[in-house]
Amino acid sequence: MAQLTIYLDPETQRKVEAAAKRESISLSRWARERLSKAADIESSAAWDHLSLFSGTIGDDFQLPSRDPQHRVVSSLDS
Repeated sequence: MAQLTIYLDPETQRKVEAAAKRESISLSRWARERLSKAADIESSAAWDHLSLFSGTIGDDFQLPSRDPQHRVVSSLDS
C-alpha cells in the first residue's frame, strides 16, 4: 500500500484525531476512507452539484456571486 505524507496545522490535526477517535478507527484508516470518497468522481458533491445544471444553462444564466469566505481549491493536476 502506498504512503502519503501530509502537513496539517495544529487545529486541523486535533479535529482529525478527534474524528478518528469518535469512530474508533486509526487515523490512517480515517484519512484513507475520506480521501477515497473525495477522489471518487461519481460520489463527489461538486460533480453532483454541477450535473444539476448540465445542459440546462440558457443564455440568460448568471453565476451567483462567490462568498468571500469560501476558499478556492487549486487544481490537483498541476
